[in-house]
Amino acid sequence: MAAIAEAPPLAARMLVVDDEPGMRDFLQIMLEKRGYEVVIAAAVGEARARLRETTFDVVITDLKMPGGSGLDVLAEAKEVDPSCVVFLMTAYGDTASAVEAMKLGAYDYLTKPFQVDEVALALRNGLELRRLAIENRCLREAAVHRGGLDRLVGVSLPMQALFDLVLRTASRDCTVLITGESGTGKELVAHAIHDHSARRSRPLVAINCGAIPETLLESELFGHEKGAFTGAHALNKGKVEYADGGTLLLDEIGEMPLHLQVKLLRFLQERTIERVGGHNLIEVDVRVVSATNIDLHEAILAKTFREDLFFRLNTVQLHLPPLRERSNDAALIANTVVQRYNGQHGTKITLTNEAFDAISAYEWPGNVRELLNRLNRALIVAGGERITPADLELAGRDQAPTIFDLRTARERVERAVIIKALEKNGGNISRAAVDLGTSRPTLHHLLNKYEITAREYTRA
Repeated sequence: MAAIAEAPPLAARMLVVDDEPGMRDFLQIMLEKRGYEVVIAAAVGEARARLRETTFDVVITDLKMPGGSGLDVLAEAKEVDPSCVVFLMTAYGDTASAVEAMKLGAYDYLTKPFQVDEVALALRNGLELRRLAIENRCLREAAVHRGGLDRLVGVSLPMQALFDLVLRTASRDCTVLITGESGTGKELVAHAIHDHSARRSRPLVAINCGAIPETLLESELFGHEKGAFTGAHALNKGKVEYADGGTLLLDEIGEMPLHLQVKLLRFLQERTIERVGGHNLIEVDVRVVSATNIDLHEAILAKTFREDLFFRLNTVQLHLPPLRERSNDAALIANTVVQRYNGQHGTKITLTNEAFDAISAYEWPGNVRELLNRLNRALIVAGGERITPADLELAGRDQAPTIFDLRTARERVERAVIIKALEKNGGNISRAAVDLGTSRPTLHHLLNKYEITAREYTRA
């Protein structure tokens, strides 16, 4: 994919807390001239309210104020967002208190009267620290999902068209729906969109709507207040807030329960959220990218997915073709992975011509994910410097009939297991879904796919 020119970072949001109007006005003017978004508060209570309403990158607070202390503001800011950068302002001669504040989590202190350039430099350093903290957190969260590739690979016409559309879509701040079978690389496409957008200096935060229990998904997505439910011992921000200014990836969006679809739709319309157990509306600026491996049109017909939400998410749709429809790409991906492995480990492993032929001929029902798994295993266990079809466990396969038979057998078994679960639970879809280890939306989709009517299994 071609590189595009780097965009300037988005302006940071700052909270200034001081009981002196003159100091508040001075800091607001100075910061806004430098492109920062500024919110002011005249008291500790007001600052606490602002911190719970909005995400701030930086807090600049006076240390001593009537009715409270800057240490109270510091504690609130760190509880809401541990990566928030807090500066304490203190009068000359009172640096001991400011140093104590730094031990409690403040980034630095500013001694009044201070120089404008001194403040500007301190802010830049603090913001860089916050950026690195957020980036490291997001990298840790995303590492398990990134697969073995850090970029998209493909020379086929469908992939070239996709690359072009990714670049054009990235520059437009619209919602994107990425579709495709499991293992095709939908999350890589989401990262490519984010990395080529004006939001790339902010985090991309992903949440898998199908991997989190329904009872916890709302809290993971929108956050919760302290005491909102049993075990909620502290305020917790959700993925939406952590993505503020950046991109929110809703993976497996088709698995989201209907009641949460309503809340997501409201967020997309109003751009505000309300934490579980909370009453304040919090403004959040994110770009929403969704991904799914199911047919949402079928889910809409099955009434497991809201049509109005689909239209909100589907401003632009990007479809990833399965690997069996782009066999030349399979060989290219394999070669890329092997070359990267050689570069990392100082080896000289190659794929034989027979291995390339087998890779191109195989149908890859698990798509890129299956290819990577087979390659990674072969790279580890292969005895020499040449990977053969046998190392990939592809030797002597009659591909097309095997895959056709496997798919047919899987579908027959899946249909029979679903019917047995419905019979056991008297046609109750919720209980059957629990027994099957899946969600209600997924089971509804499968019922529609296999033309199974749950009512037929209702006990008299």
